[in-house]
Amino acid sequence: MSAAAIWAIVAAVALGVEIFTLDLTFGLIAVGALAGAGVSLIGAPLWASIVAASAVSLAGILFVRPVALRHLRRMPKGARTGVDALPGVEGYALTEITEREGRMKLRGEEWTARLDPDVTLEPVGSGTKLVVTRIDGATALVHPID
Repeated sequence: MSAAAIWAIVAAVALGVEIFTLDLTFGLIAVGALAGAGVSLIGAPLWASIVAASAVSLAGILFVRPVALRHLRRMPKGARTGVDALPGVEGYALTEITEREGRMKLRGEEWTARLDPDVTLEPVGSGTKLVVTRIDGATALVHPID
């Protein structure tokens, strides 16, 4: 069996493992193995194909994988659900809202709310339009809309 065929088998196995892990590491190892197969096909010695496979795999894992994962894990704003979808949503105060307590109407539901201390600490009255800055447990941190 030729070295190129062995490298192709290594690439296929790595791709098989990648299907189950989905973390791009084994996929990039498979790309490196294909580089090793390519070097073997042109007649280079075994050490050259090992160096090529290692270099391509390592470069992919160090430089390509972080960028690819950052792009793959980015969630579009419209795809967020649950409490992750609430920051930026507008509602209104049902009671006076302070930095410690309050109630608000948010997407048709009644929520406990308090002022976001990073934005304002001045209490707001009932009926004031609010925007959610973040969620802390089951409490919406809000600030008034000017």
